[in-house]
Amino acid sequence: MNGSDIPTNDAVRWQGTRFGLIAELSDEARGLLTRGESILQLLLEGLSDPRRFVTAHVVLTRITGVPYETFPAWNGLEVTVEANGDVTIDSSQREQLELQWRRYFQDRPRPLGPDE
Repeated sequence: MNGSDIPTNDAVRWQGTRFGLIAELSDEARGLLTRGESILQLLLEGLSDPRRFVTAHVVLTRITGVPYETFPAWNGLEVTVEANGDVTIDSSQREQLELQWRRYFQDRPRPLGPDE
């Protein structure tokens, strides 16, 4: 498996609600969750691909269980959901997200997830 095996960004469907953003993974992307920590390096590589960084970010968030906010951004990812359902995500955020995740994995101890 390599970085191109990560589903593209359209594998994440977004909804804007009064409680914040909701990220729903496609079946293919949800399948990555079952691989757990064995896929972390691949997901980190996926953050550098403008076509896959959103999926990599959402899956990393779910696998690690890091606490995150859903508004105004979803764990640091700014997502615009228009009234008609159109979604816009600026790919220039990719580098900051990659830096955020690399910093997370370098920190010791790592921030605790909700089940820890």
